[in-house]
Amino acid sequence: MGNFSVITVSREVESLGDEVALRLAKRLGYEFINREKWVAILRDHRDSLSPDPPEEEKEREEWVKAVGELLQGMAERRAFVLLGRGGQKLLAQCSFAFHLLVVAPVPVRLRRIMQRYKQDEVTASRILAEQDRQRERFLLRFFGVDWRNPLHYHLVVNTAFYDVEESCQLVLEAMKRTSAPSLGEQASFFETSGFMERPVAFSHPSEEEFARILDFYGIRWLYEPRTFPLEWDSEGNVVEAFAPDFYLPDFDLFVELTTQRQKLVWRKNRKVRKLRELYPEVKIKVIYARDYEHILRKFDLEENHE
Repeated sequence: MGNFSVITVSREVESLGDEVALRLAKRLGYEFINREKWVAILRDHRDSLSPDPPEEEKEREEWVKAVGELLQGMAERRAFVLLGRGGQKLLAQCSFAFHLLVVAPVPVRLRRIMQRYKQDEVTASRILAEQDRQRERFLLRFFGVDWRNPLHYHLVVNTAFYDVEESCQLVLEAMKRTSAPSLGEQASFFETSGFMERPVAFSHPSEEEFARILDFYGIRWLYEPRTFPLEWDSEGNVVEAFAPDFYLPDFDLFVELTTQRQKLVWRKNRKVRKLRELYPEVKIKVIYARDYEHILRKFDLEENHE
């Protein structure tokens, strides 16, 4: 289809991404690689790779490199649709890979879970939140990817407006109209659109200094990688949200800096409490002004951060 012999499909839970991926594979005659097929491919590889990245950082980097090379070699020999598994990252620099993200609003996905699993709304909400967290943790922890960032994809399809067949038609049309760049052109494109590291625009000097401290100790970090919805209106629109300042993938920990005076931080404390209530498995640490001042003194940094 055009210049693309590979399609990677990332998807939100119950967004119909699985169905879209399978339909695309059948329509195009491409091999369909889901988790079961993925495990078999890695098991049969000459180095017998594990299906998931190792926990230890050095081994994980070696795994990502080996799997990326394996997929690149596969893409040069045969056409396939890869469902999930960090394909948008592993094949980020493959010039003939088309990257698709399938999404749907929370109320739509919640209704689908209620229908699929015959559950009440509360139970379905818990299922949805847990599965969303698992998927996000996997990609943040092992690939450092904010997978909901649309800049990682050629196309984002919202299945609240399109069924599976219509979604496939959109993808096929987009593939026809999209020219696959050369590797050199693509590298330049990634550099300007968020695929590669770029200078971070911190909103406060304290955040930049905190990042330097993390760098000094060799602690990996992401700046504001996720926004957590905290409150919705009656139509399911987000009316309040919270984006913690840092995420530390090696510790699966979010960090929020609060350098204001103690009496002015009650709004932020309220958001943190709501986040913990709605996302109980998300770990977050709040660093208050007194704690931050202690860090500054330790590193002999004397700027005023009020």
